[in-house]
Amino acid sequence: MVLQEKEKKEKRSFPHLFVILMSVIIIATVLTYIVPAGNYERIVDEATGQTIIDPLSFEYVEKTPVGPFAMLLSVQEGLIQAAPITFLVFMAFASLYLVQETGAVDASIALMVRKTKKNEKLSSITIAFIIYVLAAWGSTGTISYEQIIAFIPIFCTLAIALGYDPLVGLGMSFLPVGMGFASSTVNPFTIGVAQGIAELPLFSGIALRLIILAVMSTLTVVYVLWYANRVKKDPSKSIVAGIDFGELEIDEARLSTEFTTARKMTLLTLLLGVGIMAYGLSTQGWYINEVAAIFVAVSIVSGLINRWSPNKIAEVFVEGLSKGVLSALVVGVARGILVVISKGNILDTIIYSASSVLTNFGLYLSGIGMLIVQSLLNFLIPSGSGQAATSMPIMAPLADLIGMNRQISVLIFQFGDGFSNLIWPTSFILIACSLSKIPLNKYYKFVLPFLGIAFVFQILFIILAININYGPF
Repeated sequence: MVLQEKEKKEKRSFPHLFVILMSVIIIATVLTYIVPAGNYERIVDEATGQTIIDPLSFEYVEKTPVGPFAMLLSVQEGLIQAAPITFLVFMAFASLYLVQETGAVDASIALMVRKTKKNEKLSSITIAFIIYVLAAWGSTGTISYEQIIAFIPIFCTLAIALGYDPLVGLGMSFLPVGMGFASSTVNPFTIGVAQGIAELPLFSGIALRLIILAVMSTLTVVYVLWYANRVKKDPSKSIVAGIDFGELEIDEARLSTEFTTARKMTLLTLLLGVGIMAYGLSTQGWYINEVAAIFVAVSIVSGLINRWSPNKIAEVFVEGLSKGVLSALVVGVARGILVVISKGNILDTIIYSASSVLTNFGLYLSGIGMLIVQSLLNFLIPSGSGQAATSMPIMAPLADLIGMNRQISVLIFQFGDGFSNLIWPTSFILIACSLSKIPLNKYYKFVLPFLGIAFVFQILFIILAININYGPF
């Protein structure tokens, strides 16, 4: 009887992350036999240094279908291509695990719980404050999914300790970073690249984007607080009710962790490291490798502050690396999808076909259609700068053709590239779910209604931009 119940439970369980990704890779492989192969010529844009496509150079070529062995090889090649991000994930996980092992995180959460018990409204204010800060920060491009994912277990533990569930933890960490990224203000990796290709002044048109950031951030705060308060009043209404989150829960022993001077200094070191990352990313041209180096530095300094021996620092750091294995590998396996599509030469065909269809619609419908195309394209190219280099050489001239200001095409690009990151499994949602112990179907149940509302707002902002002829200044 017990065995039968176990088998039924296994049948009902949601597929493993790698099962989902391998299924998509198989589908992509099949498509290389069905979709005609085609190519655009790639050129180097002297103004931006980006390798972009020549929008007038598309031609159909001989099919290059991907065989079964090449499909399996794409996993390894995807891991190699995604190596910088993969190793950043390892470094971030190892560093934050070491900080947690010092007791600094438990002590800070315990302090926050004690404060909120004295004033219940403080928890809602804390959630709103965190969302606004992370959304604004995310809009600058100096914090993104690569950096925030390692902090997700901390936010989920905080949410549980405050009487909510891990979805609230995602709602105040992963979600606002995504909303900020999509409402980009001065993100050099998305807006910067896209405007450069569209031949627009760098970071021009920021006034409307600031309004969009404020609206979308507030929308996030309202939705997360609505759900959080609903769960706190009646835990049975939690989407993840009945799921064991033992690893994320903080017991009474941990809640009594003393906030010693060493632990305060450890948290200060972490915050200082994050501040240095933001400075380097925004002013020194830093990217993934430099951020990973800062995480290593935070680990060493934190260990020394707590008077750990070099051996202990190394041992705890290695334990932390093991915590990041699944998350790091998911990034590389997801990249294998793009490897298959590129080998089969069907990516350019998909882009060409989509852009050809859009010329048949009016201005407003074309704008909405461009948004849908960019959102779908983000499934295949989860890199913001990579998607800009691939799609903007086509979308900018297409905007000229249909009488749309190029600034609007950049706005549509940032919407399509940004918001869909919170949907597609080729982005970081699989990692976020694995870290928060939330099944993917439960995550979708939480986030899809919100993204549906956000999609309506995207369309309204596009219509507004068209009506005011949102331009380069």
